[in-house]
Amino acid sequence: MAGGLPVDVAAAATAAGGRVELVGTVGDDAAGDSVVVDLGGRGIGHAALLRDPATATPVLGDPGARSTRLEPADVELGLQYIADVGVLVVVEPLPAPVLEAAVQAASFHGAQVLAIAAKRDTGRWQGDRVTVLQRPAGDSTAFVEMAGRYAAGLDAGAAPRDALASAAAAAGWETAR
Repeated sequence: MAGGLPVDVAAAATAAGGRVELVGTVGDDAAGDSVVVDLGGRGIGHAALLRDPATATPVLGDPGARSTRLEPADVELGLQYIADVGVLVVVEPLPAPVLEAAVQAASFHGAQVLAIAAKRDTGRWQGDRVTVLQRPAGDSTAFVEMAGRYAAGLDAGAAPRDALASAAAAAGWETAR
């Protein structure tokens, strides 16, 4: 089963009515097949999920699992499979060149960027179409729902301030002013 914060936020955005395509890599193995089937079953698009025969797909709960590699070229290639990008959600940690490629792609598409970071680092994220949310420690169920609803609201064309207020209220999350 696919999991982790990126998949959880994608599932929440889909549940809130957003159009979601996951960009990334999985291994060209049975675990990768399982991830693709699971994403499709949840309504999460995976046309931009690249298969890497040189890497094994990490398995949730495996303490020795290493994440698959993601290069700037993977982001650029993955986004070529998506005709319309309204919101690009980036979940850190990602290497700086991958972040740069993602932000450039979002700019090219005229998309909003939602960055979910372990700590608030606004210096790394700049622009009037960028929102940075700090991932909380511990149980993040309400946060995931809020982030997914926020992304879906942006995807529907809501102004960032309105989308965030609506998402936070629906998820029972307080926003900083």
